[in-house]
Amino acid sequence: MIKREKDPSFDPEITLLDDTQEQLYKQGFSLPRVWTANFLVALKSKPLMILIGPPEAEKEALVEGFSKVLMGRDSYQYQPMLGHPWWASQTADVATFTQTQSRFNTLKLEMMIEEAGLPGNLDRLYIANISRISPGELQEYFSETAFQLRHGQLMRLPTSHFSDPIPFPSNLAIIGTMDILQFRWSDADLLSQTTIIDCVPMKKTGRQTIDRVSTDPLREKRLIRSFIRDPQRAFRKVMIILHRLPSALLPILQIQQILQKVVSNYSSNMLLDGMVYLSNSWSQMGSGLFAESPQKNLQIAMDLAITQSLLFPYSEIIADSKNLHGKLQRVLGNQYPLASVFLSQLKPE
Repeated sequence: MIKREKDPSFDPEITLLDDTQEQLYKQGFSLPRVWTANFLVALKSKPLMILIGPPEAEKEALVEGFSKVLMGRDSYQYQPMLGHPWWASQTADVATFTQTQSRFNTLKLEMMIEEAGLPGNLDRLYIANISRISPGELQEYFSETAFQLRHGQLMRLPTSHFSDPIPFPSNLAIIGTMDILQFRWSDADLLSQTTIIDCVPMKKTGRQTIDRVSTDPLREKRLIRSFIRDPQRAFRKVMIILHRLPSALLPILQIQQILQKVVSNYSSNMLLDGMVYLSNSWSQMGSGLFAESPQKNLQIAMDLAITQSLLFPYSEIIADSKNLHGKLQRVLGNQYPLASVFLSQLKPE
């Protein structure tokens, strides 16, 4: 593994994180770096992402700031869309306005899929940001799309059916935001292709500056090539990185074994998701995206992988079992604070 501190050149993924942090500050927001890195790792790991949290979490600002740094200001590769026309509740014809918004969003997605799939654009990243979605849009744009992506192609989008299967380009990410505190739609199809991130509120700095964003055309190409979404590739990379850290994967394996006794049908898939997340927590050059120290980077990445890939999908089951809750807590101990806090929120009555 190439250590960042010994590498004379700059790691493009590390500089991408640095620049995103700076861009958020220019937009008037301050966010702990771990959450910016978590967003990047999630983007590398799966094609779909849902950001949840209260409105003050400023979820859209994170997506916008990242996109500006990567693609430049006002790039056609970044397309923000309104997910649900909440304003239509004040009208007499909610259904018509909702369907019209859905048709508009589907048309934009179809254009992005076509554009991203062109041979000359495969080294460019495209991001669709569907903001403030309702459970209806979650089902249509994410659960149903994820089901199709398990087979590698699309036959339909909301309000649109295709005569022939359409490949889904790997350089396209669809991101949705929901103004909710708890996520209760954890079906297997959705989670197979989607990372759910519970966003912390951003601090407002009170300072906003507008300047020209300079971009590096090679940055997108390098980032796309760093994506690891195949479990076998993920295992190989993790084994190479962690070969000097004995028992490094023991906690995530123990959590998986505990859950497997309760939900045997899906726990192995969630372990694979966790391994994919861990592999993407190191850059293509071998730098830890959360911390320079391999041990510290592993600790943070493991904490987030356990929380988002293993505990989150089984929230309801964990909340209903004191025995299961206790076993998980004993494995986590004090080593994984994010997972422990999440688990404490699920504590059975």
